[in-house]
Amino acid sequence: MALATNPSLAPVASKTNIFSLPLKAKQEATAALKKRNTRIAGLKLGVAAVLLAVYSVMFLYPQMREYLDFGNKLQTAQTAIEQYKANLDDLQKKRDLHKSAYDEQFKEEQRVINSVFPEETGKLGVIRLMENFATNLNTSFPPFEFNSITFQSETKGSGYTILPFQTSIRTSRANFDRFLELVKRSGNVDPKSPDHIRLMDISNISLRYLGLDAEGKDLGVDFNVQMNAYSR
Repeated sequence: MALATNPSLAPVASKTNIFSLPLKAKQEATAALKKRNTRIAGLKLGVAAVLLAVYSVMFLYPQMREYLDFGNKLQTAQTAIEQYKANLDDLQKKRDLHKSAYDEQFKEEQRVINSVFPEETGKLGVIRLMENFATNLNTSFPPFEFNSITFQSETKGSGYTILPFQTSIRTSRANFDRFLELVKRSGNVDPKSPDHIRLMDISNISLRYLGLDAEGKDLGVDFNVQMNAYSR
């Protein structure tokens, strides 16, 4: 005699356990789970792409633009040296006629060339330049701090020598922009300009923006920078 079964006593499959579902239900549940995970992964990837784009615009674009423009600066400095050499003979011939005036012009052009494109690599000059810039900037617009400069081996270019060096700096966002402006001004050979800074460029830079504190104050930027100083 068959026993009567009560449908209400039959096991009920857990809605959260796909292994207790029939095959078709398992497949549908698995597909739904994959779809949900795909949406979440796509959302995270989109957020990461937006953050990366913002980071690139805020920090990397100015350095990339400066890097791409450096070839023009180097060419300008070399052209100025060639022009200076071409004019040297003429200046020396005319110097007897206007000795005092041409002596001053000769000395000024020589001083400018030596300041932006010295004959020696001059590691001490690089250190003094960075120390003076840091001191003046930190006095007027604190903070700007760097602990040391590490020099690498010199390399020879076509008519010039490259002295690579590296330093770590902690500063504010505004002073970070001023540092980039210092590098941009380097190599200026305009005799009328009072600002003649040794020709330098940035070959690599890594930075960490510290954000804002609880009061909304800018905590600044920590960055490591690899630079090159140029000499004849």
